[in-house]
Amino acid sequence: MLRRILLALAAALSLSLTAVADGESLATLVGTSWRLTQLDDESVAPAVTATLVISADSIGGNGGCNTYGGNIAATPTGIDITEVFSTLMACDNLEQEQAFLAALEAADAFAMAAGNLQLLENGTVLAELAPANQ
Repeated sequence: MLRRILLALAAALSLSLTAVADGESLATLVGTSWRLTQLDDESVAPAVTATLVISADSIGGNGGCNTYGGNIAATPTGIDITEVFSTLMACDNLEQEQAFLAALEAADAFAMAAGNLQLLENGTVLAELAPANQ
């Protein structure tokens, strides 16, 4: 009986995380960590490290200055990142952080390209992130 309940819960979780974007599902990103490398087709400031950590239903990380968090959910056509919030410290290159947080909220899908995570809006790459361990 417990096994059936666990299998049912696992199936429900799997369905709730399924979002197809370039053949990938959101479930493949759960538990991964990323480092921002490009924003709006431009390299990011080398002195600023922005990160993204993806959990089953939330995101978090550091925007380069401030710690942030938010919600993530699968949609029938991609992903939905909502309620992004951050601490309010003032730092250099804050414009980059604000653009990154805006890109997170605007993203409606993702794709994998050469091992990097691309956040997309209507098929356009908003941000590209490399695995955090590289």
